[in-house]
Amino acid sequence: MNTSPPHDFIKDTLTDTLLYGADATPGIVAVEPVGTDRMSVFRRNVDGKREFVEDIFRPWLVAERAAPWSAHRSRPEIDLLDGDHRFRYLVRFSDWSAYMDAERAGRDAGESYFRFRSRVEQYLVATGRTLFKGLVFDDLRRLQLDIETLGLDPRDPSAQVITIAIRLADQGGVVEEHLILETTEADLLRHLSDVIHNLDPDVIEGHNIFNFDLPFLAERATRFGVPLPWGRDSSALKIGEGKQRFKVGALVLPFTPAYVFGRHIIDTYQQVQRYDIAGRLSSYALKKVMHELYPDQTRTLIPGEQIRDIWAQHDLDRLRAYNLDDVRDVDTLSRLTVPTEFYQAQLLPRSFQSVATGGPGEKINDLMVRAYLHQGHSIPSAKAARSYPGGHAELLEVGAFAPVIKCDVESLYPSIMLAERISSASDVLGASLPMLEDLTRRRLDAKNRSRTTARPDRAVWDGLQSSFKVLINSFYGYLGYGGALFNDYDAAERVTLAGQRIVKTVVDELRRSGATPIEVDTDGVYFVPPTNVRSHGDEEAYIQRLGEALPTGIRLAHDGRFAGMLSLRLKNYALLNDDGTMLLKGSSLRSRKMEPCFRTFLSHAARGFLAEQPDVVRNAYFDLADQIRRRTLPVSEFSQWNMLNEETLSKQPRIKRLVERSNLAVHWGERVEIYEREDGELALVEEYHNDESVGYLLRRLRDVAERFRALFPNEAGFDAFFPPFTSRTDLEAAREQQAAHQLQFFD
Repeated sequence: MNTSPPHDFIKDTLTDTLLYGADATPGIVAVEPVGTDRMSVFRRNVDGKREFVEDIFRPWLVAERAAPWSAHRSRPEIDLLDGDHRFRYLVRFSDWSAYMDAERAGRDAGESYFRFRSRVEQYLVATGRTLFKGLVFDDLRRLQLDIETLGLDPRDPSAQVITIAIRLADQGGVVEEHLILETTEADLLRHLSDVIHNLDPDVIEGHNIFNFDLPFLAERATRFGVPLPWGRDSSALKIGEGKQRFKVGALVLPFTPAYVFGRHIIDTYQQVQRYDIAGRLSSYALKKVMHELYPDQTRTLIPGEQIRDIWAQHDLDRLRAYNLDDVRDVDTLSRLTVPTEFYQAQLLPRSFQSVATGGPGEKINDLMVRAYLHQGHSIPSAKAARSYPGGHAELLEVGAFAPVIKCDVESLYPSIMLAERISSASDVLGASLPMLEDLTRRRLDAKNRSRTTARPDRAVWDGLQSSFKVLINSFYGYLGYGGALFNDYDAAERVTLAGQRIVKTVVDELRRSGATPIEVDTDGVYFVPPTNVRSHGDEEAYIQRLGEALPTGIRLAHDGRFAGMLSLRLKNYALLNDDGTMLLKGSSLRSRKMEPCFRTFLSHAARGFLAEQPDVVRNAYFDLADQIRRRTLPVSEFSQWNMLNEETLSKQPRIKRLVERSNLAVHWGERVEIYEREDGELALVEEYHNDESVGYLLRRLRDVAERFRALFPNEAGFDAFFPPFTSRTDLEAAREQQAAHQLQFFD
């Protein structure tokens, strides 16, 4: 690390150094600690072969004071960093043992300091290296893994691993293997380790691999005393203790970490959730995701509860086809969702696995810390959190509208930061805006190339632009992130207030030009265009004219056209596409906990209201009530999935009683399918005896219909259209009485 930076270094240093690090070593596919003072660096050489070298590693931290560290018995090397930020002393140790000992002593003494916990991050920041330079996503040697078992609890002696599918894809082609339990489960696990060792992947992928496949394999291997030496140094697969957190949008999801030396683990269950940030998918289970993303796909399907029977019948061909289709699906999802993380790994001083599971604020921290330390400059501490105004969201109209256009201010907050030169007051070197500006330029270039380049190169450019977009949008969030060393809540507030002004200007311009704004959400507006705006070209030109009223550097873009929109309440609406497909948005319309029959009713009702066909909605409501009354719905239509964990059992006594009554072997994270019985207790779908609670389901139906209350001018109109039912209600009489009224809605 250079400790004597030139002044105004941004003017003299290429932003390539800021974004990609100071070291241009190509082809690094993994970095791992060896011993206490070395790192193994695995590289792909020019012939495509893998090689590794060992490099000296000196752990470090950045401290507020020098004195307590200089007195440590390890005698670390201490450099005074430039500038006046809090963390001014770079302390470097001879090895990891000395570092850990000093760090413990400093923590116990209440010293203030900053450090990266990961040795890999420390090494990459110190050297200026990153992974995958000079490579594209398809250069990776990616192995997909999926197991089939006879149970969900690996501690159950009978829950054997019976088949394992493996697929490996790289520039050399595709290799597929299917391992079947032929002798003993221990032999099967040993064979799996041999295959992984021989195929030597850079990455191991699976769907829910962190929470299911890897912990399951590790538990079964422990049961038989069989090691799983998957590492490039022949070390065993390691399952981490406790839980880590995976952040996707506003959600933070727990997962069980796992590690393989010299290889990265990627979970497509996580990555598809980041890909689906708009919330278009109804489920993230592998088969449902693939059906929604690729509806024309054909594959072998076996319901989970039938695996044991298929195995008992020795129908191995069907099991093999099913298992291999799973890993092919994982490969497809990986190609769709993972390149974004791959190209971020070329920028960030992190392992690929850490990039794929880490939050956006941490990534910008990495870039800023690396930039400052490589210029020998001190680092600030994070400022105390405070509240500040957020984005502007407003419901302007309720009802059914057609056609509807969405306009969107492209990268609103990053564009404001660049246009108004807003950055953290702590960024005295001015590193963040040049990085943001350069990422924006690179993203636009990659986006243009993705539109004009033929396959397969198009995928490279699309992965790059998506990667840049994620980081670009993270720069604003970083200003208001409590863990950001360079956070600045005053700057974040300036950005959001400017965003509010801009989007309100868009609404004013829409109204002035004869459009009908329906809903505003931070950076976009749904609206009905003026009558003279008809074709897509008209829409593009109209939005371009609207954008002329916005400040320089702020660009308004066409973000979608819809055949219709049913607006119900803020951030809860239905969008009908020109091809007839419909998207339900908002927690009240697309809760994954909602029973399937009610999700279907919501979809039918939304279509009926959009088409101004109240008879369709009325019939859907009464028909479903009739099916509930006559108990003709299959149990899968009114069941719910619940995850078993300590919180569930402590806060939901009915589930606890179910577990005790059914003698379930509880495996944390396992999902069970349940329904409510007539006596008010919960039961497993396997226990169903035509005993569902009719009264409960009728109340649920009415609760679901409440989503449409805003469409009616008064309470009486809603109650007449969606009358409440009980088990004793005469449905036919209620249907006739309701049909006799001339009902009004869409006030």
